[in-house]
Amino acid sequence: MKLKTLYEEVIKKGLKEDPRSKKTIEEGLKETKKEYSKAQGIDKKMFDPESLKHPYADTRILNTFEDEDIKTVMVGIDIDVSEILLADRLKEKGVNIDLVVSHHPSGKALANLHRVMAIQPGIWEKYGLSKEIAVGIMKDRIEQVARSVASSNHTKTADAAKLLGIPFICTHTPADNCVTSYLQKLLNRKKPKKLKNIVSILKTIPEYKKAMENNAGPFVLVGKDNADAGKIFVDMTGGTSGPDKMLARLSQAGVKTIVGMHCKESAYKLAGSEFINYVIAGHISSDNLGMNLLFDAIEKKSKLKFIECSGFRRIRRK
Repeated sequence: MKLKTLYEEVIKKGLKEDPRSKKTIEEGLKETKKEYSKAQGIDKKMFDPESLKHPYADTRILNTFEDEDIKTVMVGIDIDVSEILLADRLKEKGVNIDLVVSHHPSGKALANLHRVMAIQPGIWEKYGLSKEIAVGIMKDRIEQVARSVASSNHTKTADAAKLLGIPFICTHTPADNCVTSYLQKLLNRKKPKKLKNIVSILKTIPEYKKAMENNAGPFVLVGKDNADAGKIFVDMTGGTSGPDKMLARLSQAGVKTIVGMHCKESAYKLAGSEFINYVIAGHISSDNLGMNLLFDAIEKKSKLKFIECSGFRRIRRK
């Protein structure tokens, strides 16, 4: 499989599993195209053409060479310079590595992390929030995240990959879309009555079983084991954590339980007072599930050999 084809399959699967409506996705792309049409001079020249094709600004090819034939991939949840050096060391020892894949964004994809957060208001609309309210609630949080990533040394890892001649990509939101869609459909189908039932369902999933071996399994963060689950919202995509004030709106819209990868301390303190239960599935384990679902789709086109690192474990579904 060529790298370009692999990347296109990542985007294709991400769009298929996007929790928003197709109309909402298309409206977002139209806005980006309008932004491009209004850009002039250096701004137009430097405009990222990939953003005109899909909304996943945190998913990019970060280092590439022409016509790579991808057979073996080294995959990690986080890839830093240390993992790039590890890949180079393994290659020195005779291990074939055609591509390094990070789940979490790096390089220009990290710099644009805040741009994918527009996914979250689109999801909240499906739970009854108006578009105006949803977008308004998210505005400050998007600006906060943009400020927080602005000071990062974005190109550090990609620079190492270029110096060592190692193809490198990151696949963030498409994988997060996969785990969100998978768990939401599963819980909608199983209809767990109590919070402990949600945790029991999660523990049947191989990635969460594996996490339990490392004392990082699913658990109830806010609420009692025997509390009613009610309407469940799987909150695992959209770049990073949303604003705390969305908890009140979701509660008013009828959401009783959030199932998330993790929870900010400020949201943890607020959830109970907003009558929201919170179940933590696990961060790295949920990222593993999303990445595995993504690779399951890719491997329908071409089988790959995997070298696992940085918290990733390849688990295939039949």
